[in-house]
Amino acid sequence: MRHTPLFTPEQIREAEAPLLAELGEGLMRRAAFAVAVETAKILNGRKVLVLAGSGNNGGDALYAAAELEKRGATIEVWQLADRIPPAINAIKYPRMVTSVGNPDVIIDGIVGIGARGPLRGAAEDAANQSDGFPVVAVDIPSGVDPMTGVAEGASISAQVTVTFGGLKPAHILGWEHCGRVVLKDIGITMGEPWGYSAGIEKWPIPGPRDHKYTLGVLGIHAGSEQYPGAAVLCAQAAVRASSSMVRYVGPCGAQVLATQPEVVVGGELADATAWLTGPGVGTQDPMLAELINCNKPLVIDADALTQLAASPDVQKQLSGRAAFTVLTPHDGEFARLYGKKPEDRVTDAQKLARKHNAVVVLKGRVTVITDGEEIYLVEAGSSWAATPGSGDVLAGIIGKAVAWEASISMVASAVRLHALAAGSTGGPMLAGDIARAIPGVVTTMVNHGFAHHTHRP
Repeated sequence: MRHTPLFTPEQIREAEAPLLAELGEGLMRRAAFAVAVETAKILNGRKVLVLAGSGNNGGDALYAAAELEKRGATIEVWQLADRIPPAINAIKYPRMVTSVGNPDVIIDGIVGIGARGPLRGAAEDAANQSDGFPVVAVDIPSGVDPMTGVAEGASISAQVTVTFGGLKPAHILGWEHCGRVVLKDIGITMGEPWGYSAGIEKWPIPGPRDHKYTLGVLGIHAGSEQYPGAAVLCAQAAVRASSSMVRYVGPCGAQVLATQPEVVVGGELADATAWLTGPGVGTQDPMLAELINCNKPLVIDADALTQLAASPDVQKQLSGRAAFTVLTPHDGEFARLYGKKPEDRVTDAQKLARKHNAVVVLKGRVTVITDGEEIYLVEAGSSWAATPGSGDVLAGIIGKAVAWEASISMVASAVRLHALAAGSTGGPMLAGDIARAIPGVVTTMVNHGFAHHTHRP
């Protein structure tokens, strides 16, 4: 499972322009055939309704309907713009309608990836009337912003979205609108991406000459008398994420050893390759400044983020830090650091990353990982992992990844591993269940060739 490129609408249009100039209608028919194939898979009956706008998406939808007509479908068309694409002529017996009625499936071709803002007029009516019917969307569900995935007002909720050239940000950020997203190759050659849907490019898998130190040693400073579980969960996740050593420094050594005797308790800052701090430590922890001052990769989570937000001096110290830093806020912690809750999650996370010279992991159903330039998204697949202690497990996985290789790609891979581990346990789940699922996920990656050992840089 490698990182999957994401592209902006502008990048897609620029890339498809030469092919469109060369093939014209032929390119549209390629796209339409792919839509027809996916529509046929969920068509339980014969009646197909096309919601047709005036642009290329409308043309794709109409050509797709023509393909389905050849297979015995009856076609209804609701024209939702002043003009209708010439592709209407490919349908032999279209029945023009002005309401949704009772179709077996709807093909959404109202607007495409160039559209912004809410649907209005008949298009808004069509979107509202489509609720409850199976819908196949062309490129992006109409009414959903192709960059943010946000729907301002009425929008289509698709069971399947068929897209071309490359995935768009909204296919991840707006997962609840898109349903199952199918990327079809119609011959478009893409350039550099806007960002990625994170996979797992590599993972610290031991080679024949590796030992407990070579894949990186993580130091954990977590937990307190009130929250010993935070330390335990961080350690449980870290020892399972790779085979290298984990050290623990803090007041919960006995509890950590009771559950994870593999952890070494005690040590100095120099004894670890990277450090994790914050889970359960409270908001007056004197070790935060010491860890920021050390020249080691550092993951700052939970209480340490709240402490950081309350101290402009420590923030200044952090911004001048040369070593690799990861901040892992949820929305509330982000608001304390940034001054307000995230609205445009990607843009706001980028701004916070630049401000603090750090990789920001903005946690949520879709987690945004950015260093201010590069962007990775992880859609969790479900919300069962929104359970107490899940963030401690994630922090432990990220810490272990960074101890091996301090890069944004490894941070993104760690977030994906957490999502896969949570997904493999079903639900309801406990945070400890996620930690215990990590080795099974890593084993599956290795068996399928997804995770490769490479020597640390």
